[in-house]
Amino acid sequence: MISVEKRIPSLEAERLCAVVADNLKKFIAANGMTQKELADQVGITAASMTDYCKARRLPTTEFFIALKKLYGISIDEFLTQSFSVKKSQTQEENWELSNNTKTTYQKYCGAYFVYYFDTSKLKGRDMLLPRESLLYGILFIYETPSFLDIPHYGCAAILGIHERANASTLKKKLEELSRSSQIVEYIGKEYANTAYFGDFELSQEHAFVSMTHANTDKALLIFHRVDNNKENYTGGIGTINSISKGRERMPVVQFMGISRYPLALSVEEIHHKLLLNYPTFKAENETQEMIRTFKTLYVAEGEPKHQFSEYQKSIVMQSTLERYIRKSLERNMFRYGKISERDDDDWYHSIKDASLDDIPF
Repeated sequence: MISVEKRIPSLEAERLCAVVADNLKKFIAANGMTQKELADQVGITAASMTDYCKARRLPTTEFFIALKKLYGISIDEFLTQSFSVKKSQTQEENWELSNNTKTTYQKYCGAYFVYYFDTSKLKGRDMLLPRESLLYGILFIYETPSFLDIPHYGCAAILGIHERANASTLKKKLEELSRSSQIVEYIGKEYANTAYFGDFELSQEHAFVSMTHANTDKALLIFHRVDNNKENYTGGIGTINSISKGRERMPVVQFMGISRYPLALSVEEIHHKLLLNYPTFKAENETQEMIRTFKTLYVAEGEPKHQFSEYQKSIVMQSTLERYIRKSLERNMFRYGKISERDDDDWYHSIKDASLDDIPF
């Protein structure tokens, strides 16, 4: 005779299979696809998908992870709750997004150009010109099929593109794909080494993009939430906290700009805007001191008080100039990144004024 204790795991497995099978069939129907189409997307055989939908066996962990990456499902809910479960009034109030909120979310959906700096160089040794230091990417924000009718928004990104024209070509390619799932699948297959996947959320005042890359990097982007009467959000400038690429992989925070449309700005102008138009340096006092130093070294008024060789004069002038520059950097250096609404508005007008017929490359 089999004990109750030994029957429980088997009964629990059967119940779990039944819940998942029911949710999976409803999920496929809600998205207007076939079992085979979903099987192809997540990389399993049609036979395995049939087994899952008929509750013959439980899907693998890899299956659920792939489903979460493509559609943003909650794995816990998929395993434990049913579409037919009646939510309590409290849950309804907590989970339901108003039509106005959903409309605001949808303003952000779509593909964006991404602009940011190369952080692979050692700190203090980055002497790259703007054209060499600026990197590009594509960010895609999309609405995912929601579990229990709870709207959810995901994101996928390709970062580390060195050529501006390549980013433009890639964005056009993604926009040729008709479904969000196709875009996410394409990014995951064709750009696995530089792809990030995650979630997109709005608070009352900010937009948050949280993404992960192959369990080696996590990135958090924060932008101002712009809730206006425009049909779509066109872009903004915010901060990103991630891991720097290069010989030393270190935590790094910097400014990042996104735009739905190409910027009609030169590389140098984009570079300047990502620095929030810094640094500013007024050198009246330093100029006067430099003049006095120069006169002391090179302009003889009567008998010179000091006799310096040309090498010594050069060293004195160099050290004086380095001291001025160091003082300026200390006053203006990046201690923290704070995006004001004025900074964001300036970036917005750069997008608004863009001429799609005259994009500098």
